[in-house]
Amino acid sequence: MTIHDTPGAAMRRLAELGVAVEALQRAVSAGHVARITCTENDPPFIPGTEAWRYTVVTLRDELCPRGWRKADPGNYSLVINDDRQINIVVASGDAFTRRAHGNPRTKSLKGLYTEAATTRNRIEGDLFPETLTEDVRRIAALLEYPTWILLIHITDEEFRAELSLPVFMEDDQITSWEERIFIPDPSDASGGERIAPAANDHGPDIDVPVRRKA
Repeated sequence: MTIHDTPGAAMRRLAELGVAVEALQRAVSAGHVARITCTENDPPFIPGTEAWRYTVVTLRDELCPRGWRKADPGNYSLVINDDRQINIVVASGDAFTRRAHGNPRTKSLKGLYTEAATTRNRIEGDLFPETLTEDVRRIAALLEYPTWILLIHITDEEFRAELSLPVFMEDDQITSWEERIFIPDPSDASGGERIAPAANDHGPDIDVPVRRKA
């Protein structure tokens, strides 16, 4: 697994993929704002849903004017760059998101399209094993390009993300990645320092004092 864990390395790799770093930063920041503006009267699942939704919306708002397009096959909300032959989808990750000392997993259970995407990512061409279900083979063949995941970890206190290429699932969660690109904080212009903390540092990257509305 390759990890691009400095701002400089991350921005170089994102440039190779044709993904604007500021588009990713604005999308994740919008997801954080959406979460912290929920109130105590919202249903418990809404803050997480709103964080994901506004990340998707803002990512599309940012990338589609830059030559990308959107698609929602089976409600699998993609942004697609045909020139660079890349798909991006947004998913929520656990506390190991953008942490070099851990292997992140997706927080919620993923469905058929995610399974097909991970299969498509690790197998070249359309020769999929017969051990796969017919549905997975069919959907994997429909996904023309590798599918990267903008993995977001958004809480009331912090937000961070990585753009990573999944290759395996276990128990309906993504558990293995071929490549991980840590999205720099907008304020980080150092270019060389590691984004992730040392292995014994489990503190947040960002300390944002926020308070829920009553």
